[in-house]
Amino acid sequence: MSSIRCVGIVGGGQLAVMMTEAAHRLGLQVEALARCPDDPIFRILPNARVGDARCEEDLQWLADRTDVLTFDHELIDHRVLARLEADGVVSRPGSCALSVAVNKQLQADLFTALGLRQPDTIVVSDVNAALTAIRAFDDAAVLKTATGGYDGRGVLLDVSESVVRQWFRSEVGTVLVQRREAIADELAVQVVRGADGIVAGYAPVRTVQSDGMCSYVSVPGEFDDSLERTAITIASQIATAIDVVGLLTVEFFVVDGELMVNELAARPHNSGHLTIEATRTSQFENHMRAVAGLPLGSTAMVVPAAAMANVIGGLTPAARGALFGDEVAVHLYGKRSRPGRKIGHVTAVADSPQEAIVRAVRAANELQTTV
Repeated sequence: MSSIRCVGIVGGGQLAVMMTEAAHRLGLQVEALARCPDDPIFRILPNARVGDARCEEDLQWLADRTDVLTFDHELIDHRVLARLEADGVVSRPGSCALSVAVNKQLQADLFTALGLRQPDTIVVSDVNAALTAIRAFDDAAVLKTATGGYDGRGVLLDVSESVVRQWFRSEVGTVLVQRREAIADELAVQVVRGADGIVAGYAPVRTVQSDGMCSYVSVPGEFDDSLERTAITIASQIATAIDVVGLLTVEFFVVDGELMVNELAARPHNSGHLTIEATRTSQFENHMRAVAGLPLGSTAMVVPAAAMANVIGGLTPAARGALFGDEVAVHLYGKRSRPGRKIGHVTAVADSPQEAIVRAVRAANELQTTV
């Protein structure tokens, strides 16, 4: 029987909200350290604290009130976390896993050490080295900042010299220059690893990107069975290698019919939101089960097919009263509107992934408006 009764969540965004809702269903208490006073977490945890996830004092405040820490974002300093762990603070995932999750250079090193296929990568720290690397890939390259990038931020697709030079003037730091691959499809897989080392995998989802941000996902992904099994095996291998306790999401490219690892996140992930409606145990509940040392729940699907589409930008005037029927679930995060910002998502269930995609995308388009 687990002795953990209260979980401290570092972060106050929509992931923290959905983790908290799952924790409460499990009978767990939750405290949170939010970044801003208008973060969504205050809707359900009005006594959450605003603080800096990189500040040892703020993390210690949360640790003093809880039995274990977990995270809804990667904007942390794993070295600060490691010092707290040395003093007895329990964090899941721990500083080792998070040091990899927050740094794409370390991810690339890990994939190499595990013998996993990934895009050819050259690590640089100045503009001239970047331009040389781009030429080595015959100008077919993508640039990614090693840290701090998400939802298309920190990624440069236009590798013309003038644009690259302008990008580096923003002091982007360490950069990965990767060969641009002929990507046929993209998929993501969630695995959850318990405190006892047991790993369970969810069905891989097909992901569709727009401007570097996930637009919608669907399941079944309708990939070759062996490809899907391999994706789950690789994600499980990575979770064990970096000692993740909780959710790990691994994103893949499909190139020439084979998997190529892209990047990972050691937390619940946008591509797994549909598990709330589509599976026996959502990614959020299984993450909290793992963090609290409880047995993992079933990852089996409970519907024939599902799709999730993000609501981005702003809401139409009628959005909050919109009704779509039992086949569509609407999740609005309570965030302020902003161009390119994820402010909600919808999940649709159906008899086929194609039908679910149509329902989800239609509902999201009816809800969102440009701002």
